[in-house]
Amino acid sequence: MNKKNNVFFLNKKNYSNKIYLDSNENLELSIIDIIKDDVYVDLDIYLLNNSTFHLVVSSLNDNFDKTFNINVHHQGNQSTSICEVFGINKNHSSTKFYLQAYIKDDSKDNYCEQKIRGVLLSDHAEIQGKPNLIIDTNNIKAKHALAIGRLNLAHLFYLQNKGIKKSDAIKLLLLSYFNVILYKIEDEHSRERLMERIFSEIGDIS
Repeated sequence: MNKKNNVFFLNKKNYSNKIYLDSNENLELSIIDIIKDDVYVDLDIYLLNNSTFHLVVSSLNDNFDKTFNINVHHQGNQSTSICEVFGINKNHSSTKFYLQAYIKDDSKDNYCEQKIRGVLLSDHAEIQGKPNLIIDTNNIKAKHALAIGRLNLAHLFYLQNKGIKKSDAIKLLLLSYFNVILYKIEDEHSRERLMERIFSEIGDIS
């Protein structure tokens, strides 16, 4: 199977793209968003027979309005799509994650998975997650999950008990929302530099 693995930093506030996967093609696409600006991302992905698409988005938002609109079109048989998005929102920020999967009525044996996770660091921050499966056939396996809330206090207390001060413990937990992408980077030096950059962008945490 032809496999591609792409990891990149979002470097402009408006990004739109259409991606077409041929039969038996496999694409892993990972997007890191730490832009200090409003953001609008619009992606359409088209899958043919036996193709696989895996998307991971990790986004940090501090006082901006960001929207991620992801549309996956299953146009063949035995294709797989997995979309995972992770959001961290500070202060008066707003992020919207819209995940749509369209499965043709005459297709067979496709698999679709959608996952949205978000952490809110302020009473004024918000994350809207809308996973949506538009299915015209019963011959499919599909699932979605949505979890948005505050940091896990048990995990925070565990790190503090290890002697890590609270602000650093919080930043380590937030960094884990990016690790799913960072550990796809094989070069250790590049990975560590990116970790340091993201750790710095998270900024002061009380």
